[in-house]
Amino acid sequence: MLSVAREMNCSETAFLVWEDDGFRLRWFTPAVEVALCGHATLASAHVLWDEGAKVFRMWYSAMSLPYDTPDTHYSVCYAESDDGMHWVKPNLGLVEFQGSRDNNILGFYKDYAPHNVIKTPYDPDPARRYKALGEVEPLDKPITFHGAGVSFSPDGIRWTDCPHNPVVPKGPDFSDGSMILGWDVRIKKYVAYYRPGRPQYPQWPGADAIRTVGYSESDDFIHWTPTRPMLVPDEKDRVDSQYHHINVAQDGEFYIGLMPLMQTHEMTWDVYLLSSRNGFHWTWVDRNRPFLGRGEVGSYDAGYLSASAPIVHDNLVWIYYGAYSGSHSYVSSNPASGLEPLGRATVALATLPVDRYVGLLAGPRPGFATTRALTFRGSRLMIDFDASLPINKVPPDHPAGAQVRVAVVDTQADEIHGFGIAQCEPMSTSGVHEVSWGGADLSQLQGQRIRLRFEWRHAALYSFQFKE
Repeated sequence: MLSVAREMNCSETAFLVWEDDGFRLRWFTPAVEVALCGHATLASAHVLWDEGAKVFRMWYSAMSLPYDTPDTHYSVCYAESDDGMHWVKPNLGLVEFQGSRDNNILGFYKDYAPHNVIKTPYDPDPARRYKALGEVEPLDKPITFHGAGVSFSPDGIRWTDCPHNPVVPKGPDFSDGSMILGWDVRIKKYVAYYRPGRPQYPQWPGADAIRTVGYSESDDFIHWTPTRPMLVPDEKDRVDSQYHHINVAQDGEFYIGLMPLMQTHEMTWDVYLLSSRNGFHWTWVDRNRPFLGRGEVGSYDAGYLSASAPIVHDNLVWIYYGAYSGSHSYVSSNPASGLEPLGRATVALATLPVDRYVGLLAGPRPGFATTRALTFRGSRLMIDFDASLPINKVPPDHPAGAQVRVAVVDTQADEIHGFGIAQCEPMSTSGVHEVSWGGADLSQLQGQRIRLRFEWRHAALYSFQFKE
């Protein structure tokens, strides 16, 4: 059950495990509403916090109605925000639409690559400070010119398509759809998650492909390694399941993945949380419970969700996502879904505290957990937990009150003298705490192989961290 964590300036990272009923992870506020008298949504990794400019930046898709007609305009647009909640769509004057350039359009979707935008201030070429990867399908060119395309920009607004597009042609390495991690600081390469094409993906007999997720690397953002199948539906999934895509972010030594699990019977999906230590081999945090679940029929996100990669900012994790009220279909809708075939598309936001993706919850019956053997540097142990609401007003040492204690044990699980459960000062209020054992000096155990044993009740335990 070990899962994602965020590194906080020390040698060991925290563990996080799936939360049980009783802790709410979702707070929603619509971020960008309808644009261009049609639909506005996120389809890829479109939102980032620009630390240099101190602003949120969003590249989103907008569609004018009716859909799938000669008059349809499916465009890429730009917006920005100081606080992540209230967005401004600047008048860019770049693209003519309906006889005017007074709009925030960057280009049109079918032959334009700025999706999955990343900022790369380390690039020595100022014209390539922003990079984008997406699907290019020029309407005036044959399929040999279709595939994954990349673009470059000095400011995230004025883009130049790579003359070598498509950098990954349609075929075994690319079918359609693409997501990008960006620069992987661990392996010092760019990483993209392409949807493999024929013959790599599995197929139903006489039917179309089953959506899967592949993996590719690049040193220069132009030349990509052959796509390797990475996540493929198996016997643990519902029989009509498909893996639509995955959006990934690095957080400390972990990779965090948000993957929509598509159910083709209803043409709907929820988003599931996965974690990894290398960006290729993934662990489902909970295969039976969505991390971001659809809303009730009639709500803005009743059909399906498409999350951008998590952003850590201002002591919160920000997850922007495309929210669809209807099913993923442009022709018909399965009556079982209760949804319209084409509903309203908006952009929404979910937030949660840093390092609190998931937690291990104990109620009146105490919970116990012991870590794997580890070594550490530092003199302080910090833990983060959320205390349950008391049934009545009771003191912390009352059986109905929250309490967390920690022991340091050796590799044989025997308590180390001075650092036992009995010596640990109980903690009972929500937040980050420094663990104390009556003045015992934790730094004397640096470099030794130890384990931590947690004992807690009426609380959700999220993380631990050694600090100087």
